[in-house]
Amino acid sequence: PPPPPPLVNQDLAATPESPLLTRHPLYGYIRGLPFHHLSEERLPQPRQGDPVVIALLGGSVAYDVKPYLERALNHWFAGNNRPPPLVLNWAAVGVSQPQQTMLAASALLRGGAVDLLINLDGVNEIGKETSPTGVGPFPFFPRQWKGLVGLTAEELLLIGQIGILRRERARRAAVWETSILRRSALFGLLNRYQQERNAAEIIRLNHTLATVKSAYSLEKHGPRSWLNSAGKIQQEAARFWYRSSLMLNRLAAGAGADYYHFLQPNQYAPPAKPLSPWERANAYEPDGRIGTAMAQGYPLLTGFNQDLQRQGVNYFDLTGIFVDHSETLYRDSCCHLNDRGNELLATAIMRRLEPALRRQVGERPAGPVSPWAAAGRRPADFQVSLQEDGKGLRYVREGCAPADTEPRFFLHIVPRAAADRPSLSPEQGSDNRVFSFAEVGGRFSAGQCAAQISLPDYPIAALRTGQYIPTQGDLWSTELIIPVDSEQLRADYAALSAEQPVARDYFDLYVQDYRLIYLRETCTNQDTAANFFLHIVPEDVADLPDDRRDAGFVHQDFDFARQGGHFDGKCLAAIALPEYPIREIRTGQHIPGQGNLWSVQLIAAPDYAQLRADYAALAAAVPAARDYFALYWQDNRLLYLRESCAAADTAANFFLHIVPEDAADLPEERRPAGFANLDFAFARYGGAFDGKCLAAVPLPDYSIKTIRTGQFQTGRGELWAVELAVAR
Repeated sequence: PPPPPPLVNQDLAATPESPLLTRHPLYGYIRGLPFHHLSEERLPQPRQGDPVVIALLGGSVAYDVKPYLERALNHWFAGNNRPPPLVLNWAAVGVSQPQQTMLAASALLRGGAVDLLINLDGVNEIGKETSPTGVGPFPFFPRQWKGLVGLTAEELLLIGQIGILRRERARRAAVWETSILRRSALFGLLNRYQQERNAAEIIRLNHTLATVKSAYSLEKHGPRSWLNSAGKIQQEAARFWYRSSLMLNRLAAGAGADYYHFLQPNQYAPPAKPLSPWERANAYEPDGRIGTAMAQGYPLLTGFNQDLQRQGVNYFDLTGIFVDHSETLYRDSCCHLNDRGNELLATAIMRRLEPALRRQVGERPAGPVSPWAAAGRRPADFQVSLQEDGKGLRYVREGCAPADTEPRFFLHIVPRAAADRPSLSPEQGSDNRVFSFAEVGGRFSAGQCAAQISLPDYPIAALRTGQYIPTQGDLWSTELIIPVDSEQLRADYAALSAEQPVARDYFDLYVQDYRLIYLRETCTNQDTAANFFLHIVPEDVADLPDDRRDAGFVHQDFDFARQGGHFDGKCLAAIALPEYPIREIRTGQHIPGQGNLWSVQLIAAPDYAQLRADYAALAAAVPAARDYFALYWQDNRLLYLRESCAAADTAANFFLHIVPEDAADLPEERRPAGFANLDFAFARYGGAFDGKCLAAVPLPDYSIKTIRTGQFQTGRGELWAVELAVAR
């Protein structure tokens, strides 16, 4: 029998060079692939265990990077003693949102199984075509849609009518040539009249056909749009791109998959790479359509960086990954990369995917890599142990040869307190060291090799160490979890006896001595098995490390065993908090692919005396606007007041968009949007008292033209909104 057809990962997009475009009712089009190849049975079905299924979405840049990324993935999985993943190529030339979302939704609805969904996009989304009349093509229809549609029903009808009339003219001419009536003047006149009438009708129908082809058509152009300029299209395209990513994140979560979104680099998008002479001559047209669109549009996309991350999307802006590379990486003036560029892009993606990959392989430490295993000379693991006084780490190996100590050693030290983390590695949260066997005084004796390295004197939660070869990976590694002393846990518990928790959920939460303490009175190992997340929002974003300022918070996610322990049927963990002023904390437990098990939000308590004073000052004031809340001006603040207020009235987030008189007053990343986005949670600026609720939001000092504010819910849109013209 013939072999079964390949899985969909082989050829969803076929090859970019294929000229065949097949219109598709859900995806817009498929290049070089008959529709039946997308049948349900060819999608990976739900299963237990290997292989891990990874789907790649996007346009031609995603399509190009797929083999490089797949090679890196295969190497990573081999290094972790796992079979290679199944990489589904769901990218295609010219694809832009919502095609990625439609494709993923269709595959998941038809029972397809995906463990990790990767979306690499940006250029096609922000490079939409412009129509000065607003009649199309509709910006969010697939590229080349008008050509894919071909002839509309009205055009086919007109062409059919023209064909019938032409055949009728030909038939009459043939009949007349052999007719016995051809010598009759009367019948000759009638025949001529009919032929001229048919010719006139053909001319009229051709004119109508030309008019229909050039006129608006719902089938070809899509809905009529108010997006009749490049600026309007790009602003809406950026919002559409943002909403599409949120939707893909929800789809993936619903299917038990991780979703990772990457904004692709581009030579016109800041921060751009230093161009090589070849790139400047052959791959750079800043005044062309694409160059202009990217330079103007990319800041609109990156303006959503913080919003995507705050919404829980694993989103990464890759526009700056080439800033230190002056060699030639781009191969054309659009966006496409050469081999070296694709390798660097795949490497950047892999670095950011590693947390998801670790979850997929069950958090296993890296295993042996092929160069040693193939040669049959992988060294056995060293026995690693703590010194009795806890001040050093000892490495011992029996039956040791000098060659076994040649690869360098690495040591990752995870402090128990965030304040002890070295500034050099805030992202990893660990003190990372590398050393050779000789550098730490390693010695050989009677077939045994031994070495010892000193540890820092701050409290340590965990250690990970092993040997590695640069560019090849870990040869072996091991992890040591250092438990918290049970007597320390009992002392912390006793100190809480007179305290009240700041929040209660699955765990009780206490704040004590710049520490956040998690306590569960009746606790089993199952209660602490899921990872804990901890997101801290400072009052001043400048207190964050540079790489976290766009997100607006720092995350200190942790494994319970590293920060606490079990005693007397209870469990307790204590996390050191940063010493800068904190506006908000969100914490809980989560399981990848399933979402949060529980979560709580802690916000600094409002100043009730100030709230009552602000309320009293409004007694003689006239609201600037009234809606669900009354709005007032006071001391360069915008006050929101509701006289009869319940908790549900302030549950939805508030949006606050401020348009300045001079756009130069905006931060650079907000200037393309034209307004400052000061969206907020009610508890951040106010609170409830005496059955009322009031919030006072400070306004910027620059001159303001208009303010638009209200409340919104994700997925439902605006609940209410008002616009204020400001004369100041």
